[in-house]
Amino acid sequence: MKNIKRLAVLFVLIIFTVAAILWLNSSNDKKDASKEEGVLETKTPKDCEIPAFAKAIGHEDKWLLHNGCPPRKDAKKNQAK
Repeated sequence: MKNIKRLAVLFVLIIFTVAAILWLNSSNDKKDASKEEGVLETKTPKDCEIPAFAKAIGHEDKWLLHNGCPPRKDAKKNQAK
């Protein structure tokens, strides 16, 4: 009788362990999916408007790069200077 009780307890522990592992792994999938959605997000021209402080120190291109905006069309001209 003791062996049956021990076997039942072991079976229940295994079930709970498997359920916990599946539950924890499912939450990681949601986090990964949200990262991928953020990559597809595009910036509007208003979001990519270069602020005055970046213009004042000549860091327009760096500001655009760090904020996920596309580079300016005249960026190559400025790099040649």
